[in-house]
Amino acid sequence: MMITTRFRLFLTLLALLSAVAGIAGLAQSTKQKSSKPKSKVADPMPVLAPIPQTGTLGLPGSNTNFTFIVLGDNRPSKPTPTPSAITSQLIADMKQYNPQFILWTGDVIAGKDPTNSSLIDSEYQAFFDLAQTAKVPVFNAPGNHEMNAAQNAPCDTMGKLYKQNMKANDFYGAFAYGNSRFIALNTDSLKKDANCKPPSKKFDNQGYVNNEQLGSLDAYLKANASAQYIFIFMHRPMRPKTSGVGLNEASTKKLQNIFAKYKNIAYVLAAHEHLYYNALTKDDSPPPCVSKPWCPSKRDCPPFYLVSGGAGAPLKGDKDAEEEEAEEFDPNAFYNYLVFKVSADGIKATLVNCGNDPTTAHCKPQPSCGTH
Repeated sequence: MMITTRFRLFLTLLALLSAVAGIAGLAQSTKQKSSKPKSKVADPMPVLAPIPQTGTLGLPGSNTNFTFIVLGDNRPSKPTPTPSAITSQLIADMKQYNPQFILWTGDVIAGKDPTNSSLIDSEYQAFFDLAQTAKVPVFNAPGNHEMNAAQNAPCDTMGKLYKQNMKANDFYGAFAYGNSRFIALNTDSLKKDANCKPPSKKFDNQGYVNNEQLGSLDAYLKANASAQYIFIFMHRPMRPKTSGVGLNEASTKKLQNIFAKYKNIAYVLAAHEHLYYNALTKDDSPPPCVSKPWCPSKRDCPPFYLVSGGAGAPLKGDKDAEEEEAEEFDPNAFYNYLVFKVSADGIKATLVNCGNDPTTAHCKPQPSCGTH
């Protein structure tokens, strides 16, 4: 009798343990079936380093008070290591503002010839020699003349020469300075089929921002949502003066969707058009400033889009300009650069108009914040 009772208890205990194990197995199985594959995490935004020979960026004397310069498109009209004469004059003039650094918006060389690497190298070295005369770190966002071959054909060889000469691991990146963040984007991203050959008639030669950059940009902006100001600089403008000259529509829309999620993006700066353009006023009015309140009016809210592409490239057009770039030039264009003075209370932006004489720069600061 006692043996039978113990045997029954043993069977009951065995059944109970089996049930518990079954429930645990079912739960684990359900968990495995319901778990979704992890989404790919965007690579972090690379640290953007100054271009060679221009030094390193030190710590700011004040996190809320500093000055920097923006300009771009200094490339000569023809492939040559001789830089435009006007560029050195602009650099000499901007020293009066005592900037802590310079943002260059691309097209620093004539480029576009992947078959002549020695010429490309000499063009880069000529730019470095010129840039170092500014005596402050210079940061560059690559332009189509650095990244493409003739007819704006995406070119992996040109991309490799850019990295080699710039001593860079990436074509884009970001850095922090004081209360602000600065992001350089490559608007001529290389696609897998970039082979330097002239594109077909159906090819969209208005640039491209790849998904890798877009993901890194979004992640960086999210991580720096508490920064007071964000400045984004690139070569091809999202809002150009001339229709059809700016960044292609698909990439522009993707960037705008990302920008809309963040409230601290102050300016989006570009070049490519050899002129100055204020997209807010749709003319060459001095740039808007940022102050408190953040939005000057219900419709005039940052980011403010500006084009500063007058650092020395031909204003009136090249003698034998490629068809794809003939539309870049404007008869009312002038050489120019921008000065930004950052403080805890806002940003004072100044347009410096240096006229249209390619031999002599007559630079005059335009009244700042003229739009408000």
